[in-house]
Amino acid sequence: MENKEKSWWEKPGFSIMYQIEARPGWFWNRNYDKFNASMMDDKGNLKFNGPFCKMKKWIQFSKRVGVDYHIFEVKWHDGICYWDTKYTKWKTPEDYVKDFSEESKKAGIPFLYYYSSIFDHNPDFDNIQPLRGVTPSFIARHDEVKENIAKYSMGFAELIRDMFKIQVEEREIPYTAKYFDDVEFHDFTYNPKKYEDYVLNQLKELIDIYHPDGMWMDWYWGADEATTFLVMEFMEKNYPNTILTYNVSIDRRPRYIHYLSGEAHDVNTAWKSGKKYRRKKKPWELCGPAAYGWDVPQARPDPYEIFRIAAIIMASGGKYCFGLPSQMNGELYPGPAENVEMFGKWYKLRRDLFTKAIPMKYKGDKVPGIELSEKEFGTIGTIYDSDNLIHLVNLKGLKKDITINFSQQLWADVNKITLEPHKKELDFAKKNGYVVLLLGKDDIDLADTIIRISKK
Repeated sequence: MENKEKSWWEKPGFSIMYQIEARPGWFWNRNYDKFNASMMDDKGNLKFNGPFCKMKKWIQFSKRVGVDYHIFEVKWHDGICYWDTKYTKWKTPEDYVKDFSEESKKAGIPFLYYYSSIFDHNPDFDNIQPLRGVTPSFIARHDEVKENIAKYSMGFAELIRDMFKIQVEEREIPYTAKYFDDVEFHDFTYNPKKYEDYVLNQLKELIDIYHPDGMWMDWYWGADEATTFLVMEFMEKNYPNTILTYNVSIDRRPRYIHYLSGEAHDVNTAWKSGKKYRRKKKPWELCGPAAYGWDVPQARPDPYEIFRIAAIIMASGGKYCFGLPSQMNGELYPGPAENVEMFGKWYKLRRDLFTKAIPMKYKGDKVPGIELSEKEFGTIGTIYDSDNLIHLVNLKGLKKDITINFSQQLWADVNKITLEPHKKELDFAKKNGYVVLLLGKDDIDLADTIIRISKK
């Protein structure tokens, strides 16, 4: 089946995840004894101070940049619920989920709800929380010895810390805070069922009342973190028409899921991922921050970096979702938002070239029979109508002349070459067993130069 006949979730596309976790002074791996205390009044009730949400502006932004679908974080790892749930008082005073649902439907944009099912630091669960001093506390993990759960959580927190350090060093991210404070172990009650029941009740509430197109669960884990599998069974039985995906499912084989998902934060990772997942049979998606990082909401210095990441993933047959952080007053952080808006203008001219194409069948990380004069460019091949599209991914954002040699053993029947989306017909020659195409630097896109090959 061609992509143009498929549903939005089955084919390549671009989306935004509207995020509410980028709080000034707080980082991903935060101490929740301190954080929760900062969010309470003197009676222990939630003293909500943001991020607030400006849903009409957000949905207008989605429509303006031309998303194929979008996502709202209705409950992140801090456990604050952004809707009028009856299962906790740890919720926002305004029902933002209702607003997101209504505005998305008016705009005709498919929408999903992000829901953190693996970590939840709502103080309602303090008595069953393995660790309150770090984010990765496996609240529903099953183990005969409860102390093992706290130790496991601490080990994973240290792994995340080391991963963050590597990202900071490699990408020169302006990340100056501690990764986490010294964490104290505390006694807790072993009762994963308390949280598992809470999750299923909230999913029923979200779907029955607000009718999302899908649920984006964070994240997929092994059998000991039973919420992963309880949610799958629950959704398959009760809501088979509600699209289900799990973050970090991309390398797994879930028993029940509509599309796979994972993360790619930089061009190098996107390139490796595109090569790895290009011929996946199941629909897939990758996501990453439009900003420097999930909790570093500054614009990337090179705005075209996010163009390259998205182009690689979509040309490889996947969807790409930009995480876009909101400020405490509900405005989107301007730098990352401006970069996404730039991308939207670029994407609108090229949407069909991504969403209606399917990956060519070949092995390796370059299109067979094509040689480039410059190593800083990669090639990805797709089939579009009866033609081939060759994506020349500008990995370093260079503007320079390129010579492209097509081996006549594989490309002998080339009839016409067109620069897309500009519909500019390009001159080429046949000599020494090659179809030779010269591309001047003025025809080179800073992210992805797309040439259309029409055959006889």
